Amino acid sequence: MKRRLSKKKQALYTRRIIFVVAIIVVAMLQNVPHLFPSIFGARAFLLIPLVICFGMFETDLVAALLGGFAGALWDVTLAKGDGYNALVLMCFATITSLLINYLMRNNMSTALLISGAAIVLYSLLHWFIFVICSGATGGIVTLFSFYLPSTIYTFIFAPIFYTLLRWVLRKIKE
Repeated sequence: MKRRLSKKKQALYTRRIIFVVAIIVVAMLQNVPHLFPSIFGARAFLLIPLVICFGMFETDLVAALLGGFAGALWDVTLAKGDGYNALVLMCFATITSLLINYLMRNNMSTALLISGAAIVLYSLLHWFIFVICSGATGGIVTLFSFYLPSTIYTFIFAPIFYTLLRWVLRKIKE
């Protein structure tokens, strides 16, 4: 005897399948060379604002799993896939979900605030750990010629992802 899913469960599964597909598509856009344009050498770290936006609409456990999955896809494409991105994106998604569920409101200004902070934190941490601590020469030049322009370029996508995600979730609810 088959049991049918309730409308609520069906919407929940649909939403999470859409999230996973979005992560896979955005990871491909970000990580496949020449698939997404770089501007004057600056790359968009598209998975960061996407994971932040997912964290705004999910519980902390699901947000952590989605963030870890997105980071793992990012790490798989790197020459030195050490799990850094999986750990950082999982933490970003979890913290975002906890902030939204217990402290902040879910709106565009909050999305921009959290995305901006996460993008800056990611860029500075990545620069410090993988450029400065590794002893590479020209660390300050790298910060101003790659990391800060990439931060600005990435931030442009935060309102786009938030708006698209909110629209899709409203359509699923209907």
